[in-house]
Amino acid sequence: MTADDKQYLLDSLDGIDGLTDFNVVDVLTSPEAIAAYINDVISAGNADLMKQAIKNVLQAKGVAKIAEQSGLTREGVYKALRPASKPQWDTIRSLLAGLGLEVRVVAIGAEGTGQALAA
Repeated sequence: MTADDKQYLLDSLDGIDGLTDFNVVDVLTSPEAIAAYINDVISAGNADLMKQAIKNVLQAKGVAKIAEQSGLTREGVYKALRPASKPQWDTIRSLLAGLGLEVRVVAIGAEGTGQALAA
């Protein structure tokens, strides 16, 4: 790898003119954006990524407010989303409900056909 190649590595983008820092929290401003973000993360099938996504949304919306709306304590929210945790389904569902979201199950290949079933 040459010195020129190193300036374009993802961990060293400072040398590229015109790039600005991106923080997903800054674009989570509407219920539709939040739902699209969470749906994309769910489709990845990675529990750690899902916890991080919920943390990002909580940061955008305010942890205390969402904890209250979900019926959880603020400490309970932080505990459920820490790296080593394995939150129970009820906790995740409560957090999503506090964010104004619900989980749905769609038959594989039926996306966009209106065949969603409430979970």
